[in-house]
Amino acid sequence: MKILLLVAGGRAGSDFFHSLLDSHTQIFQFPGFLEANNLEKIINSEKKKKIATNFIKEYPHFFNSKTQKFERWDKLGKNKNQFFTVNKKKFIDSFLFFSRDRKITKINILINLHKAYAKARNINFEKKKILFVHTHSFLWTKHFIKIFNLKNFEFIHTIRHPLSSISSSVKTWLNYKKGYAFFSKDLFFHLELTLKCISDLKKINKVHIIQLEKLHKQNTKIMKAFCRKYKIQFEKVLTKSTKNNLVWWGDSASKKWISGVNKNFNIKIEESYFYKRDLQYIEFLAFDIINNYGYKNLYPQKKIYFNFLPMKCELLVWQNTIKHLFTNGFRWKHLLSIPLFYI
Repeated sequence: MKILLLVAGGRAGSDFFHSLLDSHTQIFQFPGFLEANNLEKIINSEKKKKIATNFIKEYPHFFNSKTQKFERWDKLGKNKNQFFTVNKKKFIDSFLFFSRDRKITKINILINLHKAYAKARNINFEKKKILFVHTHSFLWTKHFIKIFNLKNFEFIHTIRHPLSSISSSVKTWLNYKKGYAFFSKDLFFHLELTLKCISDLKKINKVHIIQLEKLHKQNTKIMKAFCRKYKIQFEKVLTKSTKNNLVWWGDSASKKWISGVNKNFNIKIEESYFYKRDLQYIEFLAFDIINNYGYKNLYPQKKIYFNFLPMKCELLVWQNTIKHLFTNGFRWKHLLSIPLFYI
């Protein structure tokens, strides 16, 4: 069985792409991402029943979507008033059945968890050809590969225009809950994610890029190409954004209600979060990405090897740090991280 690991770019539609694969008859997947550290603790249990019960405890939203409010799984369906449930007892019983052998490998445990979930949803899994795992972040992905000692796998990585990616990340997280969880380390994370993730992934294994712009504007073409690549059937579900067959409206961070393919999707830059030199600097650093994936330079090209002055988005994040300095106690670590991540 082919193993695909989905690694997210910055606000680049990883969850959207994941939702398009929902319920494809030849793809094994859970409706959300798997966090490597939590998964390692679960599968290391010697008792098989405990593996299944701990998986349910760690991922309750896979079994009752009402519990996942950030991703709006509690407001699924055309009228935003539906949710899904998956039978926990049937999941546990099915996992125990599929894990009858005394000794099974860690990757077999992962496959059996997927089989049990499909069985609990009354889905036929005999035709499955791909194990699709949304590992989400680069660090989680590296840990995931180490845990399962993966050899036969490939990366799927979602991107969008680098400036659009960083712009969307800054705007989204500075405004989500008034910036409660967006500080210097988080800004650095998104800058590094946009500018370095592709090259970091290529050092490990083969990477297939999904461009968010094309995923919207050329949806059918992209999904058919994906099917040809992995020798699976093209199905109409690949053009619909769903979670366990129910229409999904995107996460709550963007404050928008958007479901499915948007043929009018455009690159947008929130210039109020940047100085002009910042935009030129980021485009210069992202030259290879822009050139290799057919993006356009949106601002006059200028070689800026070093940008010693703070970018405007950095100043805004520093202000946000001061604003939240005494939220839930004295958050001194975020204050001390400013010079560290600036350097």
